[in-house]
Amino acid sequence: MTPYVLALYALVALAVALTAAYLRRYVMPRPPVGRMVGADIAVMVVTLVVMPFAYLHLPTGVVVSIFGLVVLTLTQLTLAPVLGGRWGMIAALLLCAADVTGFALGWPAALLVINDALLILLVVGVVNMWVQAAITPAQVAALAAALTLYDTLATGLTSLTADFVQRMQGLPFAPVLASSYGDDPALIGLGDCLMLSIWPVVALRAYGKAAAWCAAGLEAVLLALSIAFVLSHGRLLPLLTVLGPLIVVQWLYWRRWQARRTPAPARPEVNRALEVNRALEVADAPAGMWAALSPEGVLVAEGATPGLARKEARLAGTQGVPVVWRLGE
Repeated sequence: MTPYVLALYALVALAVALTAAYLRRYVMPRPPVGRMVGADIAVMVVTLVVMPFAYLHLPTGVVVSIFGLVVLTLTQLTLAPVLGGRWGMIAALLLCAADVTGFALGWPAALLVINDALLILLVVGVVNMWVQAAITPAQVAALAAALTLYDTLATGLTSLTADFVQRMQGLPFAPVLASSYGDDPALIGLGDCLMLSIWPVVALRAYGKAAAWCAAGLEAVLLALSIAFVLSHGRLLPLLTVLGPLIVVQWLYWRRWQARRTPAPARPEVNRALEVNRALEVADAPAGMWAALSPEGVLVAEGATPGLARKEARLAGTQGVPVVWRLGE
């Protein structure tokens, strides 16, 4: 059991490291979905909660087909910046075909290795897609809190997760990262891998290197404690039950830290903007127009949109970054 557990958490660490390395070097071809908003988080939570119930009552072929389509799409999106779009699709098709072939021929070792490779690519792709869609630390914390409640109920208090994993293990495109199957499996769910991978990179972008290293260090400690729990109790620790509150606490701390470090706006500039706003309103300037102010607070241009106001300010030869102010506010 011990070698399999150590191998499992080595795979988890690899997924987290590859996610961060990918983010530094590649940009995924984003679907036209815009920024991440609160409704997107709610949809993800509902999907993750409903998915095990649905798949426990669907035919195996339907379950494998759904997972296979999702894995193929996300694997191609992940590999496209590395290999190019055409070669990324070819590689994704070959990996998915190999996963199905390993299952059909009864090669459990090959199935395990290929399935782990696909799941790591899926984690790397999903996390980078979320980060590029500008997911915020608050949204990650909300997702972590919701999944903590769900994981505690589904894994710690009921057999829902165990029943779902029992049905999916050994099948192609299983949403688990595993080092062994059988009566005493060593595996971790897709949701755990996603949350372990996303928080360090989101913390890095929002709060800096100190927050990212803090997140990575706490996750390393959590994984070490999980290994000790497995070796002493003979079963896996529900990671999200502990990881979720850790993410929420870190978000609260770093948000407060950032608020203390953010300087207050310079009062002369704000006062000058208010004066310009009042003056233009007295002159019957239409509300909703945008005024561009120089860094010294001097009105230099107007425009119907912030972009037009900035453009006019640049054309007027304004030095420095102009401050854009909406009239009527």
